[in-house]
Amino acid sequence: MYTGRRSEIEIIAEILKLSEDGVRKTEILYQANLSYKQLSTYLSVLLEKDFIEENEQQNHNGNGTYMEYHRTNKGNELLTKINKILSLLRNNDL
Repeated sequence: MYTGRRSEIEIIAEILKLSEDGVRKTEILYQANLSYKQLSTYLSVLLEKDFIEENEQQNHNGNGTYMEYHRTNKGNELLTKINKILSLLRNNDL
């Protein structure tokens, strides 16, 4: 069943995993191996549905701010459900 390409659900799961402790957009971009356009689309949906939230953070040098993305409780629930579904699909190899 595995085609070598990630499904949208797998990409969402990856973004949710990365955002557990707070993550910058650039980190998600590189670690999830997404284009900027893809990342923007996924973040918009996840923010709109309250699976992640944006928090403005102060730069360490006190010079400016950046946005950090954190998984919400609703995002935790979604990630748990996605992991269960993916596990079932992979184990049964429909």
